[in-house]
Amino acid sequence: MSRNDRKDQIIQAALELFRSKGFAEVSTRDLAEHAGLSRSHVYHYFSDWKELRREAFVHFANEQLEAVGGPLRGAAPMDALQGFIRDCLPDCAEDGWALWLDAWDEAMHDAELAETYLKINGQWQAMLAGIIADGVETGVFHCASPQRAARQLFAQTMGYADDLLLRASPEAARAALQEVMEVAGLLLGFEG
Repeated sequence: MSRNDRKDQIIQAALELFRSKGFAEVSTRDLAEHAGLSRSHVYHYFSDWKELRREAFVHFANEQLEAVGGPLRGAAPMDALQGFIRDCLPDCAEDGWALWLDAWDEAMHDAELAETYLKINGQWQAMLAGIIADGVETGVFHCASPQRAARQLFAQTMGYADDLLLRASPEAARAALQEVMEVAGLLLGFEG
């Protein structure tokens, strides 16, 4: 197995455990047993536990970015905006959502993870800003700064997402989507 394949195997095993147990509850021993490796083998590929967590989180976040962004490419701006916001609002207690909160919590005590988390949030906001800029260019949206509007809408959406994680349901997610789209209408000059 190549070095990259082995690292990917370890990252996948770590993500399985992080999703089911949370960042704070997984030990190197848990990971080594789950991956079928020794602890020293894990540290052969990662300098320390923090690096492994960071790389696993980046891998997870990149998968999420692609899962949301892929279907939105080429969509009409209004459809892309609504799709982006809808995909950022949990409608069930799926474990991937909790991983975002775990990473945020761990980032409060890990400066490198905090930088990584903020960079990833920047990528989400850039995707949303691109959707808004496309809408401005085609005359569907009207705003002076797509980047500012994206920051505002993303912050509002993530606030709703945090609350939905505690009591997620399709109905609650639909209601949150409607409310965020109302604010989007005010920010972007369209009727929601």
